[in-house]
Amino acid sequence: MAEIRYRPEIDGLRAFAVIPVVLFHMGWSYIPGGFIGVDVFFVISGFLITSIIIKELGQGTFTFRNFWARRVRRILPAMICVTLVTLGVTYAFVFGPDQRVIGKQALASLLSVANIYFWQNAGDYWGQAAEESPFLHAWSLSVEEQFYLFFPIAVWIIFRLRSRWLQGSILTAIVASLALFLWGLQTHPEATFYLLPTRVWELGAGCLLAVLLSTRRTTLPQSDQLGTFANAGLIMVLMSYAFIPQTSGGMAVAVLGTAFILACGHSGFANALLSHPSAVHIGKLSYSLYLWHWPILVLARPLGIHWPGASDKLLIVLLMYLMSLATYHLIEKQTRRRKGMVPAIAICLLIAIGSAVPLAWTPRVYDTSEFETPHSYSYYYDLRPTQTMTPEFQLVYQGVDLPPREAPSDAFANGGIIVGAGDASPRVVVLGDSHGTMWSSAIRSVVEPLGVKTAFISMGAQSPFFTLPVTDDRPSHVLNAEEKRRYDESRIHLMEQWHPALVILCCRWSSVSEAETEDLMGVLASHADSVLLMEQPPELLDIGNRSVSQYLAFQGYRPQPATRQYWPAGNVQNVENGRHLVRSLVAKYPNCKCIPVHDVYREHSTALVLDGKDLVYVDDDHLTTFGSRLALPQLQRSITEALRDTQTLPDRSELKVLSEAF
Repeated sequence: MAEIRYRPEIDGLRAFAVIPVVLFHMGWSYIPGGFIGVDVFFVISGFLITSIIIKELGQGTFTFRNFWARRVRRILPAMICVTLVTLGVTYAFVFGPDQRVIGKQALASLLSVANIYFWQNAGDYWGQAAEESPFLHAWSLSVEEQFYLFFPIAVWIIFRLRSRWLQGSILTAIVASLALFLWGLQTHPEATFYLLPTRVWELGAGCLLAVLLSTRRTTLPQSDQLGTFANAGLIMVLMSYAFIPQTSGGMAVAVLGTAFILACGHSGFANALLSHPSAVHIGKLSYSLYLWHWPILVLARPLGIHWPGASDKLLIVLLMYLMSLATYHLIEKQTRRRKGMVPAIAICLLIAIGSAVPLAWTPRVYDTSEFETPHSYSYYYDLRPTQTMTPEFQLVYQGVDLPPREAPSDAFANGGIIVGAGDASPRVVVLGDSHGTMWSSAIRSVVEPLGVKTAFISMGAQSPFFTLPVTDDRPSHVLNAEEKRRYDESRIHLMEQWHPALVILCCRWSSVSEAETEDLMGVLASHADSVLLMEQPPELLDIGNRSVSQYLAFQGYRPQPATRQYWPAGNVQNVENGRHLVRSLVAKYPNCKCIPVHDVYREHSTALVLDGKDLVYVDDDHLTTFGSRLALPQLQRSITEALRDTQTLPDRSELKVLSEAF
């Protein structure tokens, strides 16, 4: 077994791994595969750890105690520091209900199960919930830490039984993990992304290379010819960042390229570039830089730094570098090689855990008593067969008067909630997602005085659109496959049977593409006399799936009598795309018109959130009952015109009835 010597090009390779990750997370569009830098780290880790284990096993000096103590000294001190600072900033500046989630994330990170936590709670790595998690990046560290726990045991057992089985065992693990990875991408993408078994092939690639290079017969000479392979490897890694954003392809190219560099990077252009002092310097800081970059990006907004701006980005990069530099010199270098540090590190770990626990399990709420109690009928009109009051839902609707649903649980497949007397079929049908449930109360206040029988068929977290032909193999987020089939078939059948005079379609248009509307719109074009497409209100910046009353109190908003207060509009481009889609559908289908309500709530680049003491929004895109009723004039005008055009209104003057109702 050859001696393990320091190779500066490996530190340089770390720099070429961490910088793309940071730039990718900052939204740099030139490196759509920048996240693959994490996979480069996996290969490096597997290579170095296996090299150390095999060397010590060959010399008879390997002990689990020493191995894991080195890992503790290498990983935990900097992680504990970043965690404590992040928790402190969170407590001082972050919205109270979010602190509970961040506290739980911190605990998962400190206990090396962050990947499992985010798989279970954040879901899609690219989703909004994940983007707002300051410990999201710890998933990859947990993967490595779990690997460090199990891999040495496996190597020790194989080495004791028959050392020549090691290569074949690692190769078998790589093949099995890669097969599981490729299968999981199609069937369980979140689990495949986060969990160790589907990442073993990347770590194992470095392990196998270390085993091969540890034997004399496969030791590669340090010749200039091999530099060509290292150069090719570096090009492959860079290409994976710039041109191959697809998950599996980019990872495979990066893993193979990293292996070429590790095996052949002793010479050539790649060696010169990776061994450059600047690259080596950043590489030495790479662990601290990786730890700091994501919390800084996530927590910048609560601190008032909106980093899409060039000056803010420069400030953030400088802050990342300075924090990484300080952590490396003051913590990493001071603890890495001091064998007696483990007890002190354990105490610090307990302190960090103790700091996270109060945030994770102590609710922090704000006084909203100055606001009028908001009301919402969203739950009342929500036809989900199982209405689960999740903890997240409870936080959003905290303090909101939320009447329960009275309809039976199978109403979603049996005509919905029908208002109006008589045996005749409903003449008005309201279809929608959670925006349909949001508007239903206001719509009812218009149609009920007119004596027009109406069916409300909307479901929270469930798109109103469907794909033909309807099958029983398309489960959704809230419906199993059978329920989804029944829901879609029921609505199609009802349209054919009732042939309503008016269908009002309400949804969050900012999340809808034109292609997914085609089948429903085709059914409505054939079986409804008139269709009204309800615009969505503006969305609120930064608030997301949070309680508006709590968030406004957190931001210091106080109601002012007879005064309207506004909040910056968010997701503006997607909302405008949704408005354009509505106009496009109106132009495409002759029986379609739009109910223009967006501008009721918008003033320039802001949205109305407070009208005196009354809250207009529940969360970033759902209105309170008060908020929805601000659009009653638009609803009244559009609905009465549509019903008059289809000769559905009773003989008595609808305007007189409406004036009395309002």
